[in-house]
Amino acid sequence: MDLDFLKSLYENAGDGQVAGYVSVYLDTSPATESAAKELELRWRAGREELAAEGVSAPALDAVGRHLTGRKPSAPGQAVFAHGGMVRLTAALPRPPRQEISRYAALPHVMPLLAQLPQQVPHVRVGADRTGGRVLTVSASGATATSTITGQTWPVHKTSRKADYSRQRSTEEAWAENGKLLADAVTRAAEQVRAEFVVVGGDEWERSTLLGLLPTALRDAAVVVDREVEPDGAAFTAAAEAERARRAEQHSQARLDEFWVRMNEPDITVRRAVEGLDATLAALRDGLAEGVLVRDDPARDEAADPAAAWIGPGLADVATDPEQLVRRGVADPVMDRADAALARAACGTGATLSFIPGGADLPVGWVGALLRAPLAAVR
Repeated sequence: MDLDFLKSLYENAGDGQVAGYVSVYLDTSPATESAAKELELRWRAGREELAAEGVSAPALDAVGRHLTGRKPSAPGQAVFAHGGMVRLTAALPRPPRQEISRYAALPHVMPLLAQLPQQVPHVRVGADRTGGRVLTVSASGATATSTITGQTWPVHKTSRKADYSRQRSTEEAWAENGKLLADAVTRAAEQVRAEFVVVGGDEWERSTLLGLLPTALRDAAVVVDREVEPDGAAFTAAAEAERARRAEQHSQARLDEFWVRMNEPDITVRRAVEGLDATLAALRDGLAEGVLVRDDPARDEAADPAAAWIGPGLADVATDPEQLVRRGVADPVMDRADAALARAACGTGATLSFIPGGADLPVGWVGALLRAPLAAVR
């Protein structure tokens, strides 16, 4: 997972000091007619908790406007604020695993990262005999739709068996329209760097389109055996299933790579570390290429989570405050280790992967793939 979208949270927030953040996760399920009222009551309880921790009324008002100032449309919502301003909001695909209202030095983003599906760029195509509709989904989740229209006549065969000319003309029109659609799909896939394509339409149209696509796209195709629109539920379900399969496959591949590197006995060439202290040291030195975290819902709102020390710099992170003092941080502050880890990963360009359930875990709950051998970590 690329964490660049979190940068707006951390940039220009501290002014040389460790900042204070409000983090709120609420169930905003629009399931009943009274959902809005129920949301107001849940937010009122969270607001009271935050007010008791010293959060100002203007800051709470700003968070409240994002949570209750509009009709609920998503099952869950995460809101992060600093300095009286909302810095980041995110709709969750499901209610949050834990409802959280927290005020601390860092935003508590790990539950968001665990619950927010990573977008995979792809193309959805509803093929028909005159062309079709093409919907692209970029890596940021942005969508765009276009309609491809080729020959509109003749596209239906006559019932008269002897009308061979009409039959042949119709099949030629279908083939030309299929080529036009395939060209449009190929261009759309190149624009968003699509990892897969979802294709729907009747059997003849699907097979024609797939046969005209480049091999890489054809091999990465998911078929919807229905004549439905590409922005409909069937396409969304097929795309989500493929996205989830690829995400799990990617996480497993990262974990396999981690263990291959960890099994290197020579630390002068080994490029992986495990455990919180070693992982934070790698992040502090800018040597972590990717961080692997065991997803643990109980850690979201644990009473006594693993802790780390931080400074104002995004990479100021350690398990011992003296490690930061030696680097020139005057007054290290303690906060959740997972919050500190996420900030350091974002600030140093490291990716984040959640370890699949039941997998062979690193020591503790975290490890890292390194850009340089272990011997370079101080």
